[in-house]
Amino acid sequence: MVLRGDVRRAMNGVPTLIELEDDAETSHPSLKCSALQLDAARKGVDLAKKAYFPDFQIIGSSYTPRGPFSANNGALFYQFELDLIIPLSFLTKEKYGVEQAQRNQAAAEAGNISNRQQIVLAVNTAYAAYEQDKNQTQFLRDRQVPQADAAYKVGLTQYSNNGQGFNDLLTAQTQLRNLDVALA
Repeated sequence: MVLRGDVRRAMNGVPTLIELEDDAETSHPSLKCSALQLDAARKGVDLAKKAYFPDFQIIGSSYTPRGPFSANNGALFYQFELDLIIPLSFLTKEKYGVEQAQRNQAAAEAGNISNRQQIVLAVNTAYAAYEQDKNQTQFLRDRQVPQADAAYKVGLTQYSNNGQGFNDLLTAQTQLRNLDVALA
């Protein structure tokens, strides 16, 4: 069985750590979710602050008085009403609403930072594992496989000259094959 991997092509196609971090920060779904939550929390603070302002209400209606005792029976009357609703109770409810909205915004900001840190950490961990595998591959290719190959050839030569046992030859061959598999 022959195992071969195109290691050079695989290593050339890997972007840098900075590119991977930027890509993860712009396209990761949990970061998009936390950014939308942060935006909603900011809008919640703005809306809570608007509760300090009085509310206005305009009502327009029309009616026709009907009945035996009404003058102008059948005449159409119009009525307009303008209401001004001022928050009372010394604005305590509105103050607590704004404070809660600000706390929600702070929690959303902290969640966004936490998500960003976790994703960057995951990218860094994966990249460190890649670098370690790359160094291990280079070590296998440059040092261990040639040494195992040389040991196998020496063992084969000594076995053919009745200088070494068959078990030693099989051990050298097994080590060489194991290193070939690890390299692939």
